Amino acid sequence: MPATAEKPNILLITTDQQRWDALALNRPSTTLRTPTLDSLAADGMNCTRAYTTCPVCIPARRSLLSGLHPQAHGLYGYKDGLEWDAPISSPDLLGRHGYQTQLIGKLHLYPQRKRYGYDHMIRTESPNDRSDTELQSVNDWAEDLKYRGITDQPNNIGIDGNGRNARPWDLAEQYHHTSWLTDRAVDFVTEYRDPSCPFFLHLSYWAPHPPLVPPQAYWDMYANHGGQPVFSDWTPKDKEWRPGTRNINATGPFREQEIFDAIRGYYGLITHVDHRIDYLLNRAFGYGSPRASEPTIIIFTSDHGEMLGDHHLWRKSLPYEASAHIPFFVSWRNMDLKPGSFDGLVSLEDVAATVFDLCGVEMPEQYNNELNSRSLAPALRGESCHTRERLFGECTGVATHNFIVEGPWKYIWFAKTHEEQLFNTLEDPDDLHDCSGSHADLLPKFREQLGDYLKDRDREFSAERCTPCQNHPPRAVWKENT
Repeated sequence: MPATAEKPNILLITTDQQRWDALALNRPSTTLRTPTLDSLAADGMNCTRAYTTCPVCIPARRSLLSGLHPQAHGLYGYKDGLEWDAPISSPDLLGRHGYQTQLIGKLHLYPQRKRYGYDHMIRTESPNDRSDTELQSVNDWAEDLKYRGITDQPNNIGIDGNGRNARPWDLAEQYHHTSWLTDRAVDFVTEYRDPSCPFFLHLSYWAPHPPLVPPQAYWDMYANHGGQPVFSDWTPKDKEWRPGTRNINATGPFREQEIFDAIRGYYGLITHVDHRIDYLLNRAFGYGSPRASEPTIIIFTSDHGEMLGDHHLWRKSLPYEASAHIPFFVSWRNMDLKPGSFDGLVSLEDVAATVFDLCGVEMPEQYNNELNSRSLAPALRGESCHTRERLFGECTGVATHNFIVEGPWKYIWFAKTHEEQLFNTLEDPDDLHDCSGSHADLLPKFREQLGDYLKDRDREFSAERCTPCQNHPPRAVWKENT
């Protein structure tokens, strides 16, 4: 009997830089269209309060692969080129339990050809032409288009890979990286997978990470999108101050047309991904497919979000909902699981334990630490699921910060500027109202929790140094020294 009759296939689909409300189901008022993803999430288990614990690419992807919190895997901010000896790797453990493991797309770990337990990898690391560097030299998509004579420089598109400029893709849609990656996934499931065992396929899209270049049809789709950034009671009218972001280069105010075009490109990239996922599922698991009857788990999430002009901020690396709150759902085929909305706290790390649980793989002992991966499988089975009481996140860099999510509250501390913020994420999902002044009585509890979390770090931390003040209402700041 094939192993697929006993263990489910796992299709892990990730996007890059997709914010939580860039799934239309999560923001019904949006003009963004994600019909395929909406349907999968509605028919499955949609996790409404999922966060990345480090809202920037490489640390988040370490957590995704290993199920380890940044405090455990050791990377708290963006630093490329660092080789990592992963103590836990989902594809490695699954491979040891009879799974065929395949990566298609972006891994963003180093060295780039290190397999991290995958049987086979099709790597597409950068949408920019950085092939002259060792860091960004792996791009199977670009090499394929060159080999086929489509273009010598498919990734030299003249737009910054972290910028706000947007325009339509100038080649045919079939050569866009989103289409190319999807086609490789279809090839794997329909032709190249081993039918005698279950598979773990990680389809990892670049989109909607800049460059913001959707195919022409998807650019045209949002010519009148109506999307607008949001601004808060703590958003300054000039660009001299943002909480914790002094010296950051991704601050506005931005030009109105620049924002309009960027949202247009961002939406177009996401809808393109949505449509290609529909194509993949129909080809791989649709009527008449030899895989149509196999039990299959589909998990969708993103490494982090995108500020997209909210509060005059851009990119990621920040603790606000647009950057740290991510889409996350579990769907399935041919399995008896319980659909519904899951409103407990979830982190990106939880993908690993959930997959292991559903596949009958024993949990790594590191998962006994409450910061690391927790399984959502009990909730999927309709059983009681031990949810997180709180979630700790952080990111180092130009806006070094820590944040804690507990109950409805999100507490933020910026290490370089000693500023605090407090938001009620359930009543205020866009971080419009800083409550650090009006609910100053809650701050000591969070300071103590943060102090305990940071107690073993090299940098000094003292909760007594933090006090609310009104010199720039409604924020609170840390006293430099007492």
